[in-house]
Amino acid sequence: MNENEPVLTAKELLAYRRSTGALTEFPPPRAVIFAPQKSLAAYVLRRYSTKQVKGFLGEFYLLKKFKGEIALSTGFGIGAPVIAGLADEFAALGVKQFAIVGMAGGLQENLSTGSLVLSTGAIRGEGVSRHYLPPADTVESSTDFTQGVSAILTKQNHLHTSGLTWTTDAPFRELRKDVLDYQNRGVLAVDMEAAAMLAVAKSNGLPAIAAFSISDTLSNGVWSMSKDLRPAQLSLSILFESVLEYLMSQ
Repeated sequence: MNENEPVLTAKELLAYRRSTGALTEFPPPRAVIFAPQKSLAAYVLRRYSTKQVKGFLGEFYLLKKFKGEIALSTGFGIGAPVIAGLADEFAALGVKQFAIVGMAGGLQENLSTGSLVLSTGAIRGEGVSRHYLPPADTVESSTDFTQGVSAILTKQNHLHTSGLTWTTDAPFRELRKDVLDYQNRGVLAVDMEAAAMLAVAKSNGLPAIAAFSISDTLSNGVWSMSKDLRPAQLSLSILFESVLEYLMSQ
């Protein structure tokens, strides 16, 4: 036995669930879009006919319009560990592309509620990515994926910004000195999942993207949140449709 190998793998856990009947056999989707926010999940479930598959944390739906090639993962909570575990399971299942469409806090003064951000890479401020990748400050999104979604947003006249984002485990410990430092470095936004998902995807050699709608702002070290989040929720649907269009063009 190799002491450097994991005691439990995602593939083994899936096999166990199948053996107990908790997970049925089905053709794996080509891509999974993670939707941490309930409002985006509600939008997708209203707009598309789906087939729910049991056996995963949260809720997992295959979009029938796309013959089950695209799946939605939602209702799993928030944070890096949960999305890393799910991404690992989905990679073991046979998924080939990943995306997360969620909300994030804006770090730049020109970003406000509803602003669209595409992450070209995430600062690894969480604790999960080190278990999947060698030490480094950042983990990158797929360049082709990011540029493809950006082109679709541009074609549809949706203003957006692409650049580095920051993933943290502790939203109540975003220290002012760190926020100001990242703002000065041009980092666009802060979230809680991107670096973990990107790390799992990269460790499996799979393309992935993180796309964000700005919900609140932390620029200049001052937190602010609009009482009306409808612009941010609308932007989530715009990002979802753009990611979906890119995936179906592949």
